Amino acid sequence: MTLPRIAWRYLTARPLVTLLTLAGIALGVALIAAVLTLRRETERTFQREAGLFDLVVGAKGSPLQLTLSSVYHLDMPTGNVPWSLYEKLKTNRRIETAIPIGLGDNYRGFRIVGTEPHFFDLQHEGRAFFSFAEGLVFKDDFEVVLGSQVAGSTGLKIGDAFAGTHGLVQMPGSEEHGEFPYRVCGILAPTGTAQDRAIFGTLRSVWIIHDKEHKLHAAIQGTANRAESPLEVTAVLIRLKARGLRLWVADDIRNNTEGMPAIPVNEILRLYQSVLDPVQKTLLAVAALVVVVSCFTVLVTLHQAVERRRRDLAIIRCLGGRRWEVAALVMLEAVFLTLGGLVIGLLLGHGLLAAAAPLLRDRTGLLIQPWSMDEAEITALLVIAAAGLLSGLLPALSSYRRTPTHDLGVTE
Repeated sequence: MTLPRIAWRYLTARPLVTLLTLAGIALGVALIAAVLTLRRETERTFQREAGLFDLVVGAKGSPLQLTLSSVYHLDMPTGNVPWSLYEKLKTNRRIETAIPIGLGDNYRGFRIVGTEPHFFDLQHEGRAFFSFAEGLVFKDDFEVVLGSQVAGSTGLKIGDAFAGTHGLVQMPGSEEHGEFPYRVCGILAPTGTAQDRAIFGTLRSVWIIHDKEHKLHAAIQGTANRAESPLEVTAVLIRLKARGLRLWVADDIRNNTEGMPAIPVNEILRLYQSVLDPVQKTLLAVAALVVVVSCFTVLVTLHQAVERRRRDLAIIRCLGGRRWEVAALVMLEAVFLTLGGLVIGLLLGHGLLAAAAPLLRDRTGLLIQPWSMDEAEITALLVIAAAGLLSGLLPALSSYRRTPTHDLGVTE
C-alpha cells in the first residue's frame, strides 16, 4: 500500500474531524476569494464608469451624492440647475462634450433619464461605449431607449408602450402619468454599468410631464398666474478636451456659475477609501483569522493523530519503514487537508458569486466575472497553502524523531 493511500485511509478513519477541518479551511478560502473578486470587479466597473465623464455639474450640495445620482443612478439628485447653465457650458472652448440629463420619473424602479441624442455618441478607450442591440436612438418626444437590464427585466420590446411613475423609486400609490405614454424605439447592448438600468428619452418629454404637474400644483395653491415652469436640468455630464483641465474647469464653474462641479473619479476614490475599503479589509481580516484558526486545527489534529497512532507508526518503522517515510505520511495528511480545503473553498466562494451575479446585476447593474482570478487572489491562496503545509510540519517532525522501541514499550 502506497503512502498517499495510507494517509487517505487515516483521514477517512476519522470523518467528523476531517470534515470539520476541511470546512474551516474552505470557509476562510471562500470568504477571501469572494471579497477579493468583488473588490476587483466593483473597482473595475466603478472606475470604468467614472472615467466616462471628467466632470458632473449640478445643484450645490454633496459632490458624492451628485456623482452617484447622475452617473450611477444610485442616489437622489441634489436639485436642479437652469437650462442656461448647460447652454453656457457647451460653448466653453475647454469642454469637448456637455450632456444634459433630467430625472424625475421611473418605470418599475428603473429611472427615466431625459437627455440629448449625442449622449449615445460617447467614446471610451477609443471605441463607442454604447451600441444598439435593437432599434435606433429616439427622435421624437416620448420615444425611449431601454438599457439592456430594463429590457430583460420588464420584457418590453420595440414598439411597446408604457407609462412612467412619478418619483425616482417605485413606491406604492405613486402617481402614474398615464396620459403621457412612452414608446420603445431602441434597446441598448449590455455595457456592464449603471446605464443598463436606465430608460433614456428626450429632455422635452421630462419637461412636458413636470410642467403639467407644476401648473396643477400652482392652481391648487392659487398661484396659476405664476405657473410658468422654468427649463431646468438635473445635471450636466462633461467630457473635457484634456483631463488635465479638470481642476481648472471645476474651479471656474464653482466660482462663476450657480452650479457645483464634481469629479467622478475623485468622488468614487473617496467612497472607496472612507466606506468600501474599510469594510473589505475587515472581511479579509475575518477570513484570515478563520484560515489561521483552521491551520491551528490542522496542527492540533495531526499532532493528536500522531500521538494516537504512535504504535502503528512504530510498527511501520520495525517493518522497514524509514524515518522520512513516516514523516511524509503525516505531511501527506496535511497536504490532503489543505488542498482539499482550498479546492472546496474556491468552488464555494466563486460558486456563490456566480449564483449571486444575476441579483447583483438586477440591483446594482454590476456585471461580474465570478470565475476569474487575479494576482492578489492567487497570492492569497499560495499563502494559505504554505500555512497549511507548515501546520503539518511540526507533527511530521515529531513523528520523524520518534524511536520505535520507545513507542512499542521495548526496553533494552
